Order: sequence, then structure tokens, then C-alpha cells
Amino acid sequence: MQVRLTAAVVAAVMAWSVGLQAADSTGRVKQADSGGKVAAAESFASAQTYFDRARKLGFPAAGQNAPYVLKAEFTTRGSSGVVETGTYTDTWVSDSKWRREATLGKSRFARSRNGKKRYRVAEGPDAALLQFVLTAMEPLPATDAYFTESDWRVKRDAVDPVATTRVASGRENPDGTPDPKQFNGFWFDDSGQLVKTYGNGLETRREDFADFNGVKVARRVEILIEGKVGMRIDVTALEPAGKVDGSMFAMKGHDWVRQYTFEVR
Repeated sequence: MQVRLTAAVVAAVMAWSVGLQAADSTGRVKQADSGGKVAAAESFASAQTYFDRARKLGFPAAGQNAPYVLKAEFTTRGSSGVVETGTYTDTWVSDSKWRREATLGKSRFARSRNGKKRYRVAEGPDAALLQFVLTAMEPLPATDAYFTESDWRVKRDAVDPVATTRVASGRENPDGTPDPKQFNGFWFDDSGQLVKTYGNGLETRREDFADFNGVKVARRVEILIEGKVGMRIDVTALEPAGKVDGSMFAMKGHDWVRQYTFEVR
């Protein structure tokens, strides 16, 4: 399974760069040092196991049954050329009643589910950019009927200073760097938590984990390209949903059939 973003989204992220350096400015993930010893062959769980476990550990929609509302903000330079603050809201009541929406200026991108029906709205010049925000907030691929275990390979790596397990697909260059057009990677710490992703030349780092009803949710997601932070998404609120207007989950006139997407929601 290959994860793809439009060229416009990748170009926009490059334009976002605020010039901050990541901890490893090369963008390369170092393999764990074996101390000069030949390590015994290590057995790993399946790729699907890593994805499903991380989803339950770090994403409240999969890790619990209590309704919640998550809100986040991000700052970027959209199509207007002006630096603006965008918003992201995830309202979850159950697996069959939820809505995710990102807005920036006059643009918005939203997906929702109301029972068996799904909906999708993409409006404004920055809709593709906002779709990427939804992906960055929930990047794990769905392990449904379209998931192919043999596409993925598993090995030990390190995202300094954290020892991790990398689950990846696609091509790597001879020097060990990922091919930005072909490589997709996900890094998990020893607890199973997702801490890093890579795809389409973009790297995301997940940090500032905090507990919410037994789920450790990343309160900051950084998007990097060529070692520079291009965007930060900060969770500003995560709390029980309280009373929710059920009509918000049906976006009339925007029916959508989920297909050709690796995302669960």
C-alpha cells in the first residue's frame, strides 16, 4: 500500500518552512548500535499488529468508548500568501458517529460518519492542504481488506534517543535514505506508541504525550521537510464530549463512499 499526497500539498509544506532545525537535521534515522557484536536474528510481530496496537495506544477514537472532542491549532501560509492560524476539530461519539474537520481562512476539509453513511466536504483553495492535516493527525494505515502484509518489512531502528521498531514499505536509496516518492515508514517505541512517520518527502514527529482516559495522545505533531519544521499542530483541548448535536454528523449533499484511501477515518 502506498500513501500518496498531491504535488500541491508537498509544495505547500515546503513553503511553510519556518527554518527551525529538527533534532536530526539529516532526516536520516540511525540503526541501533549493536556494540560491535553480531546480533542474533530478532523476531517481530506482523506489520498489522504494530499498526493496530499503536492505534489503540495513542488515538482516542480507537482506544476507548467514551465520547470526546479534540481541538487543535496550526499556523501556516496558505494560498492567500498570508500567515494564518487554522483549526482542527475531531468530535467522536462512536465508531459510527464522528466528524473530523480542518479549516483555514475560507477553506475547509471535513469527513464524517452517521450510521452507515459517510460524508466528505472539500471547499476552498486550501482544501488539499487541510486534507493533509487530517492525515497528519491520524496517519496510521487501515488494516482492512485492502491491507497487504507482504508490502511491509519490519526492523530495529533508533529515533535518537529512542529505540524504535520501523515498519516500512517502498524503496530506499543505496545510502539508506528513503526514496521520497516510493517510501513510507512508521516508527514505534518499545511501548508500541507511534513516534514518527515518513512519506512523500515529509516527516512527522509526535511528542508531548499526555494521558486521556487511558490513551496517551500526542499533544504536538511536527511536520518536517529536509530537517526543517514546516508546520506544528498543537492540541489545545481534549475533553469529554458532553451533549452533542447529532445533526452535525450528516453533511447533506456531500455523501461519500470510502475507497482509494489508506485512512480509517
